[in-house]
Amino acid sequence: MDVMRVGISAALGLLATFGLVMLMYTLIDSGSKELDEGPTIKIPDFLHVDRDVSENVKKTEVEKPEDPETPPPDIPEENLEFEVPDNVVSMAAPKVGGGMKVGLGSFSRDSDYIPVYVPQPQYPRRAQTRGKEGYAVIEVIITSTGGVRDPIMIEEYPEGWGFGRAAVKAALKLKYNPRVVDGVGQEVTGVLYKFTFQMAK
Repeated sequence: MDVMRVGISAALGLLATFGLVMLMYTLIDSGSKELDEGPTIKIPDFLHVDRDVSENVKKTEVEKPEDPETPPPDIPEENLEFEVPDNVVSMAAPKVGGGMKVGLGSFSRDSDYIPVYVPQPQYPRRAQTRGKEGYAVIEVIITSTGGVRDPIMIEEYPEGWGFGRAAVKAALKLKYNPRVVDGVGQEVTGVLYKFTFQMAK
């Protein structure tokens, strides 16, 4: 009984397996035929077209400014002259001959005062804007070291335009080689100096 039952089970298994194989084959064969018989779809080729690319550059032109019709007025330049009034200040050259004194083992030399630096005074603003010219005479004391002190205005022309005040300030900056007598610097009083104020032509 057991042997017959096993044989029947094996026969039924083989029959079922054979049926499944035949069914799978039929399905695969029919699917492939349907695919072959379907319409063919053609994928179009992509066409590459070369295009010229042009730059779009915006150029900005700067207009040249026009020249002004009327040029700005010229500002007159200052032209300052410094003069010593005639017959007022004696600008003697250093004494060479009789001024040399020779002692025992030493010597000394006499010399008169000589200007070594003349400052430029500030042109008065009101006179400059009005085109006024003038001069001022200043009296100073030359010290034993060549400096200047106690400036005094002696003369101003024309008056009331600030020439004298500007000349006094400039006179304080005058520098001299002092007067030397027997090798010693001497103070000199009553020295006059003239500052002339002129506009540039």
